[in-house]
Amino acid sequence: MNQNILEVPFWKVAARFTVSFLLLLTLVLTGATYFRFGNLDAINNSIADGTWTKFIFIRVALGIVYGIAMTYFTRKREKKAQGNRHNG
Repeated sequence: MNQNILEVPFWKVAARFTVSFLLLLTLVLTGATYFRFGNLDAINNSIADGTWTKFIFIRVALGIVYGIAMTYFTRKREKKAQGNRHNG
């Protein structure tokens, strides 16, 4: 089923963008940590000393901002495209 992005509630689209961004960010950052240190001990150390909470909070906040922004701009672009289709 191909649903128009304008028919889906804003929060659902934003949640999809946010989750996708966070998954990609997690993969990239984990890979970068592995290549930088040759292992994942830095992640284990972060969990042990409690610095992971700030790290996670910042990434989730970035993900939410990204999700909301992408939803806003995607819906705006789709509204403009629909206007052009109806006028053309």
